[in-house]
Amino acid sequence: MAGIVLRNQLRTLKSVAWEETDFLLAVQHQRDADDFRQRISGESDSIAAVVRHHLRLRADDSCVVLPPESWIQGGFNLCVLVDVQSRQSSRQSSRRFVFRCPLPHKLAEHRHPGTIDEKVACEVATYCWMQEHCADVRIPHLYAFGFADGSRFVHIQQRPWYVRIRHGLRKWIYRLLGYPLLSNYVRDTRTPAVNTAYMLLEHIGPETGKMLSTTWARHRLDPSRQDRLFRGLARVMLSLARLPQPHIGSFRFNASDGTVTLTNRPLTCTTMIFENSEMPRNIQPCQVYRSTDTFASDMLTLHDNYLLHYRHAVRNTKDAQERIAIRTLLRAVMHHFVPPDHRHGPFLLQLTDIHQSNIFVDDDWNVTCLLDLEWICALPAQMLAVPHWLTDCAVDDIVGAEYETFDQVRRKFLSAMDQEIKTSRLAHDVPITRTMQDSWSSKAVWFWLCIMSINGWLFVFEDHILPKFGASKDLVPELKQVSALWIEDIDAVVKNKVEDEAKYQEELCSLFASQGAPKDSPSTLAEDNQPPQAIPL
Repeated sequence: MAGIVLRNQLRTLKSVAWEETDFLLAVQHQRDADDFRQRISGESDSIAAVVRHHLRLRADDSCVVLPPESWIQGGFNLCVLVDVQSRQSSRQSSRRFVFRCPLPHKLAEHRHPGTIDEKVACEVATYCWMQEHCADVRIPHLYAFGFADGSRFVHIQQRPWYVRIRHGLRKWIYRLLGYPLLSNYVRDTRTPAVNTAYMLLEHIGPETGKMLSTTWARHRLDPSRQDRLFRGLARVMLSLARLPQPHIGSFRFNASDGTVTLTNRPLTCTTMIFENSEMPRNIQPCQVYRSTDTFASDMLTLHDNYLLHYRHAVRNTKDAQERIAIRTLLRAVMHHFVPPDHRHGPFLLQLTDIHQSNIFVDDDWNVTCLLDLEWICALPAQMLAVPHWLTDCAVDDIVGAEYETFDQVRRKFLSAMDQEIKTSRLAHDVPITRTMQDSWSSKAVWFWLCIMSINGWLFVFEDHILPKFGASKDLVPELKQVSALWIEDIDAVVKNKVEDEAKYQEELCSLFASQGAPKDSPSTLAEDNQPPQAIPL
């Protein structure tokens, strides 16, 4: 059967025509990723020189960039592995490092120049903040980093003793005067050139633990391991949420003075995926929020713009009307999930993209390390929630028996959090477990999932939010007229979206035909009775 291999899986026209994701964009991203990997492979000598410089290696120390086959590619980064062998006295020690490069094609850099540096600045700032305030959470050591604009920074421990003393005095003065947090990183103007932004990180190996995802299927129902995992995750969440934050946003590393401030927009995975789909930017990098309802409103607008500009946003006229009706209703019910007394806080630092592959555990599932600090934001306390994947179920499948199963696990998780809170030194009086329970009882947890989801909102709204108001999901088709309130000249908008979908299906057919598949008529792929197949995020 003719098809296209994407992410090591053979895909056919029928299997992709109804997926929510843009297959054409995914294929282009795969080509871009291959090109980027090849370009970085050509920079191996430069990368080795940068690592040598940052780590202050001696001339007889070995520094080798491993072959591209051993590199690790994630959703937004390419991790280049570097081995260093140092001779200390009569012994030889070997260490591995990760030279982590952001993928330009996944960060809308071509459309919004500066996004790569924004992402690096936010992630680096989170490392700095956690080094200072979350010493109880094990994270990889960040040795150095560089921006796409050519500026480079290195950890103060890699600098001479007199630089360390001067920097320590400066930190003490900043703390005494109540200035912004001064990071442990200083500018390094002598770093060799390399044609990419990067972060030089400690490699987390088996001596620390293994990814939770490697043993998840085998042990996820083991009560003892589950208990230890829940308590470990609860400790991480509480450590991040220990200090109240003044507003909604992300931390940012300021290259001008090395400080860390909460002055960046809340940078989430959802926002980046949306902006990478050719939609205009409606939340600027410097935008922070002092009220929950303004933040929620702008996130709803982000979704609206995605629906307007994403070429594969609808399947047909009926689907377009129903999706737009749900988008309109989400805005209509928003005030039910943003209590007036919580409109201006409290705001707490939260993980927005925690999953089994960025959690390291030991054999007993004690949490030993947290990877990938990208997408951590200060958000309303009501958005704290039990991870939906704990029952190995997609967010749009938590219905019926799966809902009851998840609820049991959720209660167990909150019980573990209650135990951990007893030994946590929170610098605020927010009752975290009660807030999480209230969000569940009021259905607010589902509203915020709609806000943070790429496409799961379509089903979550019908399954969880509509029933709160005594309405059935069967009511959605009858509310199609509500879509007229979403935007002026709605009929023209729906017509344009359906035409966009027809063009998308035509291009999809042409792509597969170029690979030897029969060129089906797009009309056979766009029948009104065909339901969309979501891949919720």
